[in-house]
Amino acid sequence: MPVTYFQDTLFFTPAALDAPGTTAEFPVWENNLFATSTYSLIVTVTNVNTNVVVRLDGTIDNTNWGPLISNTITANGTYHYNIVGAPVKKIRGNFLSETGGTTAVVKMSMSAR
Repeated sequence: MPVTYFQDTLFFTPAALDAPGTTAEFPVWENNLFATSTYSLIVTVTNVNTNVVVRLDGTIDNTNWGPLISNTITANGTYHYNIVGAPVKKIRGNFLSETGGTTAVVKMSMSAR
């Protein structure tokens, strides 16, 4: 009897961050339902002064997190980043740092497939 798996694209948009920190964790793996390895990170930054560093983190053990995508943004706007071939159990957005005198606002949306 053939084994069938449910595959879908998952979307997650947590609250915006106005200081460096991480978003809520988002589970992207469920045995026999879906297993993801392709991720997108869409970042909208407002009120940037010099730059902000954003990252998409992943974990396979629900404890230790590592970077999947990392970028420095130097201007207000919306940016899109992708990674393929990196299966993890959970992802989260990470507003890693900011440089300059103003407080940037970082809104991150993530998808997994």
